[in-house]
Amino acid sequence: MKNYFFLTFLIIYNSCSDIPPEDQNFDSAEIVEIVVLPKIINETSGLEILNNVFVTHNDSGGEPSLYFFNLSGEIINSIKLEKESSWEIYNNDWEDISADENYIYIADTGNNFGTRDNLNIIKVKIADFSINGKIDIFYSDQESFFPSSKHKYDAEALLIIEDKIALFSKDRDSLNTDLYLIDDTLKEKQGLSSVANFNVNSLITGGDYDSDTGILALVSYSPRGKQYLILFEDFDISNPLNNSFKKYIIPIERAQIEAVKIISEKLFWVTSEDEGLGNPYMYKLEVE
Repeated sequence: MKNYFFLTFLIIYNSCSDIPPEDQNFDSAEIVEIVVLPKIINETSGLEILNNVFVTHNDSGGEPSLYFFNLSGEIINSIKLEKESSWEIYNNDWEDISADENYIYIADTGNNFGTRDNLNIIKVKIADFSINGKIDIFYSDQESFFPSSKHKYDAEALLIIEDKIALFSKDRDSLNTDLYLIDDTLKEKQGLSSVANFNVNSLITGGDYDSDTGILALVSYSPRGKQYLILFEDFDISNPLNNSFKKYIIPIERAQIEAVKIISEKLFWVTSEDEGLGNPYMYKLEVE
């Protein structure tokens, strides 16, 4: 009960703190299609496409399951990930999903108050959806795990860029985002250090990278509730500091965009949690 009141205080304190001004000079993405999703995925937090089927999952506290749905928003399959011999599968706080030719990667990296010491990436074989292990991670510069509403040790955007696993942070303090690179070959717990920092002035909630176009897409929201699509063209992972982005307003109110999937240079799918208002949604966005 004491923890509950303390965390409530932190939320209230954070909402009353100074909020940086928002630049209003952004182009707006256009919503060209809306798909109503079922309530079983009301906290849809990641989005991937496998064999022309959408794949998503819920976030913290949900079943450790993947849900497959079609363009009509109908669930056509669900798979509960079964435990490996050495460890149980939990959805501590799944925040994003990505895939390469052989594996699905699930980011169990949600860390709202900066208290977690069990952050990891779950690796799943696409062929049979069996667990191929997990990558345990921690932030090299994190010294305190005392609950805080303003910290930089949360991350909700997982991407595969070439042969690298990339994680973008949700910085509740500066509203910037750090890029971390994760080595898939290491067996021991990895300490993450930022390789680049971007002044996105918002809270990053999802990401995707498309190797054909070189586009890297992030979605985010501001403390005032505005939703954004952030696009990097020709993203250069070998020189991460030498990348710039363009920010678009997503014209959706009373929602929180949680995931993005690139369709083409101009088209993007994004999903939104239900926010207690009914159903979650998937939107197709178009930018000029």
